[in-house]
Amino acid sequence: MSKVVEVSLRIFGRDLTIACPPKEKNNLIKAANLLNDELENISDKNNALVIAGLTLANKLLVSGNKKDKKADIDYSKLIKKIEKALEK
Repeated sequence: MSKVVEVSLRIFGRDLTIACPPKEKNNLIKAANLLNDELENISDKNNALVIAGLTLANKLLVSGNKKDKKADIDYSKLIKKIEKALEK
């Protein structure tokens, strides 16, 4: 079994603890901060998580279409982890 660390996050006023590989910890924290920043700018709090997800996904797609793409990153695992944690 590979080593994992627990990361405590606060997203949209909810405390979450997510297990991840140590090398993903910093990016997970950055992703949570990015999501919280996006959520702060949304006035429709009932649909804020969906709107923020769509906005961030759109930004990712737009930036992925640029020529100067430095890395081919798969965020699907991270997104699934966050979605699973938010379902609890």
